[in-house]
Amino acid sequence: MRRINSHRQTGAALILSLLLLLVLTLLAVSSMQGTIMQERMVSGEREGMQSLEIAESALRDAEVTLEGINVLSVFDGSDGLYAQDDAAPDPLTLDWAASGNVIAGTSVDGVTPRYFIQHMGDAYQPEKLTDIVVEGYTNDTGAANAQAFRIVAWSPGSTGESRRVIESYYARQF
Repeated sequence: MRRINSHRQTGAALILSLLLLLVLTLLAVSSMQGTIMQERMVSGEREGMQSLEIAESALRDAEVTLEGINVLSVFDGSDGLYAQDDAAPDPLTLDWAASGNVIAGTSVDGVTPRYFIQHMGDAYQPEKLTDIVVEGYTNDTGAANAQAFRIVAWSPGSTGESRRVIESYYARQF
């Protein structure tokens, strides 16, 4: 009779299970890294959209400011109000957070947007203001005193990682 030694093991099952465990661990780590990257992308997109919305609220603040101005002489190059002949700051190189040449908008969720306004001259100057479309203001309608303004608004995101600068043109009669 032949005796089978049941206590003798070669370890093949152990090696195979360790290899399977290693493969599963690598798959889990890879999946987790992809999830973290997607989370960062979504957070960045959300913050970018928040900063855009806050910058748009600064545009509305600037329009309200313009509606409250009764004389064009306040556009003297100070306090964020630039005259037609003033060199307005470059929005892309301006230090918005420290600049005294901008106006602080209404704070939204702890974020304070900033803006400046530049007087562009008469609204009806098709040869000069080609980027502005002002409907209903022509010399024929008697609206020769309609004035055009350039508004540039800036806002950081809630964490400061994103920033948005937007520009708008606005016209009103004086």
